[in-house]
Amino acid sequence: MNLPVIIDIIIGLVFIYLTLSLLASEIQELIATVWQWRAEHLKKSIEVLISGGSEAAKDPLQLKRVGQLAHSIYANPIIKDLNQGAKGLVSEGFRSVTHRMGDLYHGVTGTKNVFGNKSSGPSYIPAECFSASLLETLKVSSLLSSISKTRLERFKDLQLAQIQQIGQNLSLPDATKPIIEQEFRWLTAEFNRVVEDYQNNLASLNNSLNRMSEKLGFYIKDSQVYLPETELGGREFQRQMAFVKARFDSRNERVALLGQLQPSFSNLLNTVKKSQESAAEIMELQEESPIYQQIQETLDSMPESLKRSLYILAQRAEKGGGDTQEQLQRFQKEIEIWFDQSMERASGVYKRNARGVAILLGTAIAVAANADTIHIINRLSKDSMLRSTVNLYAEQLVEKNAKTKLDNLTSLRKVQKDVDIALDEVALPLGWSEQNSLKRDKQRNLLWPALMEKLFGWILSGVAISMGAGFWFEALNKIINIRNAGKKPPSSTES
Repeated sequence: MNLPVIIDIIIGLVFIYLTLSLLASEIQELIATVWQWRAEHLKKSIEVLISGGSEAAKDPLQLKRVGQLAHSIYANPIIKDLNQGAKGLVSEGFRSVTHRMGDLYHGVTGTKNVFGNKSSGPSYIPAECFSASLLETLKVSSLLSSISKTRLERFKDLQLAQIQQIGQNLSLPDATKPIIEQEFRWLTAEFNRVVEDYQNNLASLNNSLNRMSEKLGFYIKDSQVYLPETELGGREFQRQMAFVKARFDSRNERVALLGQLQPSFSNLLNTVKKSQESAAEIMELQEESPIYQQIQETLDSMPESLKRSLYILAQRAEKGGGDTQEQLQRFQKEIEIWFDQSMERASGVYKRNARGVAILLGTAIAVAANADTIHIINRLSKDSMLRSTVNLYAEQLVEKNAKTKLDNLTSLRKVQKDVDIALDEVALPLGWSEQNSLKRDKQRNLLWPALMEKLFGWILSGVAISMGAGFWFEALNKIINIRNAGKKPPSSTES
């Protein structure tokens, strides 16, 4: 047997593998659609990410928190909108049928529907969508904003109390005291207005502190007019108020003040390591306050492993400094990186599982179609007409789809259409006809050896089919190109 014949046999074998692989791809895609393999694997992978691996499975309470949090993330409109199907009577009808088949599968096998009361979920979630949904579900932004607003309110009260105490300690004439008290009432009203604007999200924290400093400057200047130029009067007032105002105006003091007023998420998570009493003290909140209750509710909904993971990510985000909003944006980016890295590992697990299913499915197709690799090679090597015909259609297939890559369902169906045309014209050595069955071996009383040989041939075909249509199409393309290149006469050069 010469080399061209061997290459033709290989091309015929690869063409048959491609034909069966296209069928396997269609069946596997249908099964994956009906049973929601990709979507279920994604949901379970997110639960593993939240739970920190198998740790939560040991604790029923943690396992319950993982499930509830995952359902809450999926219920968020950001994720929920990703699970939109095609519209139309046919599309909706098919989707309804597949959902019913999926429900039947869960009922028969006794497996749990990971989507709860929903029939399906998204097969892909972008990292930015997951990060935004997680932060929104945990109410991180609103919690940090509420804490900051509470701290500014408390800071305002402390500053006003200090300023009032300074005024009360001055030795002032009776006629001057009402004027100073009136100025203080004006300052109190202005400070309250500044805090109210910040609580209504009408100004930033830094802008609110600037406004407080401005109002305090007016108060000092106006009060100074009515204070006597004595050691215990105007001079003492001016000296003590200079210390108060420096808290607003000094660059270093402003940085420290913003750090005190702006909460960090790592600090928020760190409170769970302490008792409730110390947590309330750290966050400067009363335990009976709605904000503190909301914080505890959020922390209680999070598995311990997620708290630890987010605490580490939050610390990374806070190293860059900046205000709360900037830190929150970096924190969201850290979550996106964390999610992407986890999904890369989950994708590897899915591919390994899909590979196992593909081998089982390929072997089943090989048995059903009686695709015996050994028998196919024998037929191609002995039947030159069959070999030539298969090679002809294989070459036509490659020429028609030279620029096609089988990386999506559309391109698969395009090649499948061309393969179907070829199958109408050529009878491949497949099926359970008498020519392909074991009866041919009974005359030699070698039924069992023949059966083992056929079983081995089926297994070879099953493994080959599991390689996928894309693999065999690329292989067919390369082999035919190599053969055609070898047929070209060498180019001559003029001397």
